[in-house]
Amino acid sequence: MRASAVLHATWQRTRRPRTWGAAVLFGLVWNGTRALMGLPDPGFLEILTPSLWVTLFLVLAPLPWQWSGDEAPMASTLQGAAQALPWMAALTLGVMLLLGAAGGPPPGRGSGMGMGTMERGGSHRGMGHPDEPRHFPIHPRFWILGVAHLSFGLLLGWILADRERAELQEAASRRAANEARAQVLQGQMNPHVLFNAISGLTELVREDPVAAEAALVNLSDLLRALLEHGSRLRAPLGDERRLVELHLALERLRLGHRLRESWDWPEALDALEMPPLMIQPLVENALKHGVSLAVGGGTLFVKVSREGNQLCVRVANTGPAPIEVEGQGMGLRNLRERLSLLGAPAEALRLHRDGKWTVAELRLTVKG
Repeated sequence: MRASAVLHATWQRTRRPRTWGAAVLFGLVWNGTRALMGLPDPGFLEILTPSLWVTLFLVLAPLPWQWSGDEAPMASTLQGAAQALPWMAALTLGVMLLLGAAGGPPPGRGSGMGMGTMERGGSHRGMGHPDEPRHFPIHPRFWILGVAHLSFGLLLGWILADRERAELQEAASRRAANEARAQVLQGQMNPHVLFNAISGLTELVREDPVAAEAALVNLSDLLRALLEHGSRLRAPLGDERRLVELHLALERLRLGHRLRESWDWPEALDALEMPPLMIQPLVENALKHGVSLAVGGGTLFVKVSREGNQLCVRVANTGPAPIEVEGQGMGLRNLRERLSLLGAPAEALRLHRDGKWTVAELRLTVKG
């Protein structure tokens, strides 16, 4: 991982319930054992110290193992150990100094931490005497705890980093599988769109051969756009606009004056990237189940806007057809399944009736 990814992983680790659960459980066991042994009642800080100590381990110990300097989710064993050793040594030294400063020397005769002890007669031992041996700022008994702290920290950091690496790879595999499945579903839309377009042209061949010839030219353009646009996982919104326009050009030849259109689609949004074939099925559904079934035709209204990182699409149509319910129609069923595979919430696509309008509303997270 790079530095930003490591910081993000560390922040996520602090928010996990299992991190705080392990710290609280360790603190309860530690203080419970202390009480059973009949030791003096600890102060408030002493009660919290075990849980804070474990939290420090769980949050910071994996950090040097995760920093690889590239896109790899974890450093190699040699690099990770070389980074973790000085890191955990510094943390261990800091903990030992805090323990020494907070608790003083461990009990025992002649113990000291650079603090003189008073002998009878008022003389000081350990302070101001040039021949008196100097004491370390950390009592030797704390070094045993320090070695255990260092060893445990190295092992725990490697275990946690390796576990999170496995979780990241599993999540990446799930995303890749979902994206592959979404792309398969996306590919199913190409023949579906062409089938509906050709079905609409059969009646035009009998009624207006000249218009049918022009429609066939438009159909070839639609096929080319489908092959280019539908083969990608993400594409500019402008490509989706072109696909919708080609589809509507065919429908105008078939429906004539019965199709009335109204657009609110700013060109400034065309550079935004989104999964292909998200708006076209909504337009197709509105024409097929609404406008084309009305005796006098109907109105199609398409509005695209942006709210923060959300792209808001509203496709509305007049006509007698009721709202298409879940499970009916390949276009909407395909669209719902693709949205689910791409991680969109269930409410990302909503269909409802608003007066004389049948409305489809779509919300997508976009980049750019």
